[in-house]
Amino acid sequence: MTNLFRNCVAACLLCVCMAVAVADEPGQADLDAAIDAKLSANDLDDYGTVLELCKQAIQKGLDEESRKFADDLYTGTLIDRAGMVVEAIFDSDTPDPQWPRMRSYALRDLNEAIDRDEKLGAAQVMLARLESLPGGNRERARKAAEAAIQQGEDDMLQAAQAYVIRGNLETDKAKRTADYNKAVELSPRDKDVRRARGLFNLLNDNFEQARDDLAVAIEEAPTDVSLLEALGMAYMMDSKLEQAQEAFDKAIKLDPNASGALLQRARVLALRGERPKAIADLDKAISIDPNDAIPLVLRARIHQQSGDTEQAKIDLDLVFEKHPDHPAALELRGLIAADANDYPAAIRDFRKLVAKNGDDPLLVGQLGLLYLAAKQPREAIRRFSRGLELDDKQFLSRRGRSDAEISIGDHAAALADLNKALELEPNDDGVLNNLAWLLATSPDDTLRDGQRAVELATKACEQSEWKQAHIISTLAAAYAESGNFESARKYSKQAVETTDSAPAIKEQLAGELTSYEAQKPWRERQELVEAVLEVGNLEPVLEVVKEDDPANEKPAAKPTPRQKQKPRRPFD
Repeated sequence: MTNLFRNCVAACLLCVCMAVAVADEPGQADLDAAIDAKLSANDLDDYGTVLELCKQAIQKGLDEESRKFADDLYTGTLIDRAGMVVEAIFDSDTPDPQWPRMRSYALRDLNEAIDRDEKLGAAQVMLARLESLPGGNRERARKAAEAAIQQGEDDMLQAAQAYVIRGNLETDKAKRTADYNKAVELSPRDKDVRRARGLFNLLNDNFEQARDDLAVAIEEAPTDVSLLEALGMAYMMDSKLEQAQEAFDKAIKLDPNASGALLQRARVLALRGERPKAIADLDKAISIDPNDAIPLVLRARIHQQSGDTEQAKIDLDLVFEKHPDHPAALELRGLIAADANDYPAAIRDFRKLVAKNGDDPLLVGQLGLLYLAAKQPREAIRRFSRGLELDDKQFLSRRGRSDAEISIGDHAAALADLNKALELEPNDDGVLNNLAWLLATSPDDTLRDGQRAVELATKACEQSEWKQAHIISTLAAAYAESGNFESARKYSKQAVETTDSAPAIKEQLAGELTSYEAQKPWRERQELVEAVLEVGNLEPVLEVVKEDDPANEKPAAKPTPRQKQKPRRPFD
């Protein structure tokens, strides 16, 4: 980025000053030596020599014109030396572990240069970049960027870079967009400016705009592997897998050891069902950087999805050897445990995740789902409630809490949550079904509403294409509650004929039909005795309690499909 004091310009200035130098000034010999050193400077020590010679020349004495030149040479050298450090920090493929110390070194030079002349826009740009890094002073970075914008009227690229830096620091989306747009307006062909706006669009799911920006950047830098990788991501995240693979193929052709491109191509190959090729890419990425956990986690996920959970566990163990609390690895191990109904193990992993990310509503909701699947509905409710405190629009926790409330017989609370869940997802057949079932079958007289139950259950049947026996049976219950036993019997028979489930479920549906044939609506309330996770006995103790209601003279039948349905886990 440091086109601040270009060598060719500096050389011209030096030559001019050499011509006007007064030979008998005491410091002139040192200034001449400084000029020679600057023209041949290649490293930090060389720049240090120039600075020291300039100081000596000024101390010994120079005429006014030579003194001004020596001052300018000194300031320019400070910026050039800082620029060399800035390039080393930002242009490295992998961050130098010493970059914080390097930043301090560069900031020292930049601060001195700006103290000498605060209108040095190029120095302000570099200072803004350095202060934007982790541990930097973001407010000072913002002020430096704004100073560079003010001083950059004659250098559009410099102003564009300053707008990008200020945009990176901005939290308001509209202001960030405006800064990136202004940067592109000032320097439409600069690859870094286009990259910045392209990545911003990518992160905001503006995939087509991201691709447009990245395509321009690639035209300017066709061998930049990172740009091709970003373009591939813009295609992949937009489900354009063929084009994504083409971009990753080009990146890998340019650099066969580009581990990032190999990793992302593996994702695409896995999504396209080409698992052996995906594994091959991941094997190579792992061999390039054995300490990178992500390729191992992705390979484990591919093994898990293909049914090879043992190989997945082997990969995860490799991750945990070096990264004991790696979030993606903990999540995957937890999901594998949940898939095997080992809920205590799954909960342990997700509790670790929540402990480190307690403000993530989705993660908290996922933990709630695991407690619900483990037959601990009250703990699940506590977790879902926390998730809703963090985000009251989160469907997962709203639906999950309603399921947990139903399982402990708290119909009033479940009804409130189901109504809110329906607002979030008005076409979700599970919410439609459960809400209709409560309105049709709850023993609480004040909660039932047969007419609304019919409307909701009908929509649920339509959403599920009339293929789900337990949803059709909900429609039958709704008609029975509204007093239309003819329709209740019709749909109850259809539910019995539709199901191919276990005998217990068929018996449940037959019991409902018997009730409707006797002109009696169905009433039901669940009470779940919670499992004790510590002893590992997770078998549910679930009863459907017969209410003291003349509508049900016979003991209640076995649990309905609503109670026996497969638990919804975090990966569903």
